[in-house]
Amino acid sequence: MMSLDKAKLLSSDRSFLLSHSQRRFFMKKIGLALIGLALCFSLASCSYGGKQTDEKNNLTYTYEDQSITLKAPPKKVLTLSAPLLNMAYAVGGTSIGRPATSSDIPEEAKSLPIIGQVAHINVETLIGLQPDFILGEKKQNGKLESLLQSNKLSYLLINYDGINDNVPLMEFLGKIYGTEDQASKVIKIYQDGIDAAIKRGEQYKPAKVIVLRATGKSVTAETPRSICASMTELLKMHNVISDHKDIDFSLKTVPYSLEQLSADDPEIIFVVTMSKPENMDEVNKKMDEQMRNNPAWKNINAVKNGRVYYLPMNLFLMNPGVHTPDALNKLLDLAYKK
Repeated sequence: MMSLDKAKLLSSDRSFLLSHSQRRFFMKKIGLALIGLALCFSLASCSYGGKQTDEKNNLTYTYEDQSITLKAPPKKVLTLSAPLLNMAYAVGGTSIGRPATSSDIPEEAKSLPIIGQVAHINVETLIGLQPDFILGEKKQNGKLESLLQSNKLSYLLINYDGINDNVPLMEFLGKIYGTEDQASKVIKIYQDGIDAAIKRGEQYKPAKVIVLRATGKSVTAETPRSICASMTELLKMHNVISDHKDIDFSLKTVPYSLEQLSADDPEIIFVVTMSKPENMDEVNKKMDEQMRNNPAWKNINAVKNGRVYYLPMNLFLMNPGVHTPDALNKLLDLAYKK
């Protein structure tokens, strides 16, 4: 007959064997689960790896704080404004179309399909050209954005505003067109021209100037945020508008009365006309008559000495791009002529 102690021991052994068996069962289950999980990760990794490869092949082009990502270098680029068109051709690029414009553009661009006015682009014509990249200006073409998005077109509407944007734009376009070497050469010529104009201006006593913006209805004064006034600042001329502490210099133009002009009494008045090209002579003539016939105008030094200069719109109202050195030298010629 089995003793009580042996019975307990046997019972304990069976309990141990059962426990060990259970462990093996559970370990097998866990192993299968781990294999399945590893397989899932492997498949997911393969799937993600393919997507990642596609993303690695994408190309991101950056202009200042804006960027565009494309699947391949664009072959059919469409520029929406004359300044952008000119800059594209300057660095060795092209466009598949252009806006109607009275501005000077490259000879080879004149025969391009016209996509409407800058402020009124014909979307049907634009889509018909099948561009793979569209470059426009935010301030001029911003209203097109929703249409470009709905038609799933690749585009970038850039903030191209002042002459300080010219070098970043040339660098951007060089990458877009794959003409970095040509862009670098153009940038060097451009920068050398800017530096030479600045150095030339340093030899003179700063001229006391004002830049007026004339339309058919009103006359305002330009702040250094405008194209022409920013050039006078770069050339270290004394723009009398900067003496007014109550002016909002975040604006490009500000109200400016005849009384203020008379009190400031500049030596030179630069006038930038904002009108249609066919109306420009009429606007300039009207303003000139006002100056000569109004006693308040006639007492201003610049008017008395015949130093009122009407400037061409393509160099001083719009960004002159690669022609900025020419514009700077024109201002120097007028301000410091003997």
